[in-house]
Amino acid sequence: MKKLFFFISINIFSFLTFAQNAEITLPGVTTYIPSSVEQKLVITAEEIEAAHYESLSEVIEKAGIQILSYGPYGLETKPSIRGFTDETVRVVIDDICVNNAQYGTFDFSTINLDAVERIEIVRGGFTEGVEDEGAVGGVIYITMKKQELKNFLITDTALKTFFNSDRPLDSVFQKLSFAGRPGDNTFINASGALNYATNRYLYKVDNTLSLLQGPFGAALTSGDDGQVYQGKAGVWKRAENSQVTDGQVNASLTHYFGDGNYFSFGELFYGGHKNTPGPVNSLNPGLQRDYNNNLSFSLWNPALADGLFNLKNILVWLSNNRFYKDREGAENSSHFINTVKYTASADFTSLAAGRLRQLLGLSADFTNLKSTNDGQHIQFSGVIKETTKLVLGSGAGGSWTLNVPLAVKLCVNDNKGNFAFVPKAGVAWQGQSLELFTDVYRMVQFPNMDDLFWEGGGFHGNPELKPESGWGADLGMNLRGLQFSEGKKQGALNFGLTLFSNYYKDKIQWGSGTTQNLSSAFYLGLDFTAEVSFFAGFWTVDLNGEYLYNRLLDKTNEFTYGKRIMWTPDFVCTLVNSLNFELARISLTASYTGRRYTSNMNIYYLKPYLLVGLTAEGAAIKGKFTPYLKVDNLLNWQYQSVDGYSMPGISLTAGVKYQFF
Repeated sequence: MKKLFFFISINIFSFLTFAQNAEITLPGVTTYIPSSVEQKLVITAEEIEAAHYESLSEVIEKAGIQILSYGPYGLETKPSIRGFTDETVRVVIDDICVNNAQYGTFDFSTINLDAVERIEIVRGGFTEGVEDEGAVGGVIYITMKKQELKNFLITDTALKTFFNSDRPLDSVFQKLSFAGRPGDNTFINASGALNYATNRYLYKVDNTLSLLQGPFGAALTSGDDGQVYQGKAGVWKRAENSQVTDGQVNASLTHYFGDGNYFSFGELFYGGHKNTPGPVNSLNPGLQRDYNNNLSFSLWNPALADGLFNLKNILVWLSNNRFYKDREGAENSSHFINTVKYTASADFTSLAAGRLRQLLGLSADFTNLKSTNDGQHIQFSGVIKETTKLVLGSGAGGSWTLNVPLAVKLCVNDNKGNFAFVPKAGVAWQGQSLELFTDVYRMVQFPNMDDLFWEGGGFHGNPELKPESGWGADLGMNLRGLQFSEGKKQGALNFGLTLFSNYYKDKIQWGSGTTQNLSSAFYLGLDFTAEVSFFAGFWTVDLNGEYLYNRLLDKTNEFTYGKRIMWTPDFVCTLVNSLNFELARISLTASYTGRRYTSNMNIYYLKPYLLVGLTAEGAAIKGKFTPYLKVDNLLNWQYQSVDGYSMPGISLTAGVKYQFF
């Protein structure tokens, strides 16, 4: 550890010697290599702002990705990409992987969307970046805002109702954003949010107190003839014990000191006080308190050796603290996770006359866990990764690129370790408007600390777990920037389609009271994305989704062999229609989630559901005052994302943004 910090100190000292006067200049870089052969879905700050999303999980869901949700705002949500769970989906914030070492997940409610500059979603395990290596289902890259060219102070206040006559006003959301420029090359960005949600929405049950499923608060049932019939009206119930009070604070200080070099201090803090109701038949709900902190220092030198390569160093302290008890205080638990993480990356952008690009990355983590259920443990983990991009040939019609990411992963818990080599290779052809690509990759997922050490509630972990592993392949195409026009009907089309296949083995599951490497599985599917604009951008249509076929392959279990993996829908899709009037912007969103089995035996299933939302934002009055309205679940669809957990029906949010300067 002393050697590590000595190495960091030497690097920081050497980079600061590049400091010059305040002038910022970047040498030109010559390269013939496409910026990426990954198929990324990019969501900008402008799109987030226009949609007035409530949380990060809502952003991901509207991108055509399945979200496993246990309730309304503030309660647990989990993304599932290509049928893989949230533990295999990496979340990277400003080049740092922030997945929790204990659970393997990331709490999406901890991010204030006003502080987000850009979100990039990569499906599957083929990743070029060298920030970390561990993606199986995919990666969600989040870039936070660091500098604005002008000063501003903006408030955003929103009120929400579920049309519950007992409590007409249910939730209040207050946000504040500030950007300042104390010097020519020094930038301050800060934002905060304070949210209070009673979450006393209405839902329906039948005479056995089972949740109904269907639009407009009525059940839909299937007859023996396969037809769908209207069921009984059911009884309205009011959600209880779902109150959430939480807040986020985000701040960064960035200073440029010549030739584009900069250093940045960042702080992300989250505090949440959450009533966790459990399934509708739960008699003893819990109370959960979360306090998370992310303190970082970054140093970037983007144009060393006359633009030959750039260098980035990041040192981060991650702290995740959770306290839990049930309403009667019968079970109290506390969990303290502290991680120190160092990453370094070098990008040689213009080698071999611009036909070769080399990325090198190092990530090293030290985690200390002290948990009521897991005990006290330490973990060392790290990744060394390189990505080589090479132009194989080019001409007037396009160019071929070979992409070879190679990584070595290491994870040591106490005195036991895991080691893995993760090779990947991809080839892409890129023309003026068309891109074709194919890749093959290995996937490795080490067990999280809960899987290894958990004790409590009749369950216990398994320190002898093998890592999950597998292989995957993609075959895809992208059409970019196709223009069409007929009179005033000017428009553009972007379209992407990816066929993927995965074989995965030694899947870690909880069974028989402990964690075990229980099964293997096969996945085959199709990702699709499309963006069309008409009438010079007046009307835009965005379509994102996924079709998935999967089967369990463990022949030792005759009850599950050949069955579909639980919770994985066959089809997920989101369609967004946006109209940009001179005085208003209106968006209509429809998100569909297909049928999901509640167990791997495939006996019972949750029915498909369609969520329709409407957002309307007025033009800024005198450039300062912007009103907006948002209706979620417009059809009042009664649905379950996870078996037994009620979900909100129709709601209305009214808000206003005001820019002081």
